[in-house]
Amino acid sequence: MAVYDSKTELPAVIDAFYGAVVKLIRPAGFTWESRRVSIRPATEYEQRQLKALEKHHRQQLIPADPT
Repeated sequence: MAVYDSKTELPAVIDAFYGAVVKLIRPAGFTWESRRVSIRPATEYEQRQLKALEKHHRQQLIPADPT
């Protein structure tokens, strides 16, 4: 589920729950923990941001075709 963490001001995806704490992850693999009260569902714009970041990260991992 895509969410927005108001503490870090970043959209992310929920990776795990630990009681009142949520582990969040960004498309490039950056993870952090935040309190459940600090997050809310991501807006459509924030969801598009995450998808764009994921696409960009994938393109960085795949070597460019030399031809």
